[in-house]
Amino acid sequence: MKMKFAGMCLLAGAMSVGLLSGCGSSSSSTSTTAAAENAQTEAAAEAAGETEAAETAANQGEIVIKYSTWAADGEAAYEGMKKFQEIVESGSNGVIKVELYPSNQAGSTNEQVEQVSMNQLQMMSSGDPGIIELEYLCLPYLFSSLDQYNEFMNTEVGQQYIQKSIDDRNTKIIDTLPRSPRIISSNDPINSLADMKGMKIRVPERDYYVDTFKAFGANPTPMDMGEVYSAMQTGVVTGQENPIETIVSYGFQNVNKYLVMTNHIIKPAFVMINNDFFNDLPEEYQNLLIDACTQAREYASEYMETAMEADLQTCIDAGMEVCEPDLEEFKEATQSVRDELGVKTWGEDGYAAIKEIAGES
Repeated sequence: MKMKFAGMCLLAGAMSVGLLSGCGSSSSSTSTTAAAENAQTEAAAEAAGETEAAETAANQGEIVIKYSTWAADGEAAYEGMKKFQEIVESGSNGVIKVELYPSNQAGSTNEQVEQVSMNQLQMMSSGDPGIIELEYLCLPYLFSSLDQYNEFMNTEVGQQYIQKSIDDRNTKIIDTLPRSPRIISSNDPINSLADMKGMKIRVPERDYYVDTFKAFGANPTPMDMGEVYSAMQTGVVTGQENPIETIVSYGFQNVNKYLVMTNHIIKPAFVMINNDFFNDLPEEYQNLLIDACTQAREYASEYMETAMEADLQTCIDAGMEVCEPDLEEFKEATQSVRDELGVKTWGEDGYAAIKEIAGES
């Protein structure tokens, strides 16, 4: 209706100008003609503006956010995404629909990042934000809490890396979602660093994982996650490392005998959105998404605390024994990993600033 009304206004304006021109004498001044042309131009601009506004309003009923993740149902990060979905759909009165794609349904992490970059997916959450300087904040025993990530991202240096994500990949990092600390599930007990000597442990194929377990004295074995369960059944590897929610979701409590509370890496999921998509949203919806992310993080953090206790009990009920070694020797063993990769990633000054946030001298 609004588009038709705009067209009628344009037609009426044009007709009015024509009538005024017809009433004038042949000696009408040039200024009269100019005034008529200006009136036409202004009417056309106003009509175009109303048409654009009408089209925007119509399109708002079709806003869809496709939001993907590695996380599965029951993991804190995914529960946070479900809370985000609830808040956004309710807060937009149904104008925005959020479609969730858990468990890497949309492809590998790299494939998801590429899809967000091209706006095929609008959002994703991942421990790998695609920016090395942010990903490597998870060096072993560097940060001791998830809050330190948000503290760093709010610094001037952190904002530079967020801008780098926009410049390099057209993805804007707008928040984080929690994951519990990474620990070990194993078929052999680990009560001290010495117990890890020569142990074959499955790790992701990233240098900070590999180097960390080399520093522990183990034999790190990169392997696709889908192969790990059978590899532990057959003895190809002795154990693996992951947050406890991942251990339970993959059923590793059914093939491993020990849960080792090493807490060697604390790493959140970074929440990313296609930058162009975000900027094209009305400001009220941009604010809604930012607020929903904050609420989702807080909700997921509370959920995680309860879920960790439940997951631990699940492992114990399955027959696993819990090992709690002295972590100071694990931390000392990985000092060289932090220092070498820290300086390589951020330079000496940048690494020093990050250690200050981490509470290290």
